[in-house]
Amino acid sequence: MNQKLEDRAEQKMRLSNSEGNETGEIASRKECHSSPGKKHIAFIVFVINSKKEFALHKRSASKIGDSLLDSPVSHVLAEETTEEAVHRCLKHEYGIEEKLPVTNYGGFSYEKDYGDGTCENEYCFVLSVEYDKPITPNPDEMHGEIVYMPADQGITESKVAPEKFEIWFNLSAPIFAESEKAKKYLE
Repeated sequence: MNQKLEDRAEQKMRLSNSEGNETGEIASRKECHSSPGKKHIAFIVFVINSKKEFALHKRSASKIGDSLLDSPVSHVLAEETTEEAVHRCLKHEYGIEEKLPVTNYGGFSYEKDYGDGTCENEYCFVLSVEYDKPITPNPDEMHGEIVYMPADQGITESKVAPEKFEIWFNLSAPIFAESEKAKKYLE
């Protein structure tokens, strides 16, 4: 079995259908990410500053997926709300302690088999927070420094150069861009 599955393998995650409706069932992270996987609730959270920039990072090669540009991502664990999961994720990945207001833009269902026994099989919420203070990247979750990219540039680049970004970033970008709530970041 792929060693990447051992990272927090016993975390309990909430299962859903392809529309994001929870089934009431719980499965381990390892079960959810072992091919073909079990559909579970996840999210991406765009951290956006007052300059209308995404705070991005390169995902650690030790994680499932590639070492591409990404925003904080995680799963909603069995014992927490989506908002609690976002705050846990932001603290863990970016060192953000504040409980920031979370904006929800919708979501999408996707699957990706990595061909090594691991996969993605998630309903992913597309979320954002506004944050202007310094970010302290967690070296266990990413490598290098935070990359600030204008949000409109990030949306455009995800279309014309998708190979630069994680799959869930590319799937989230159009949902974000098409939302009236996101227009203020893209003008």
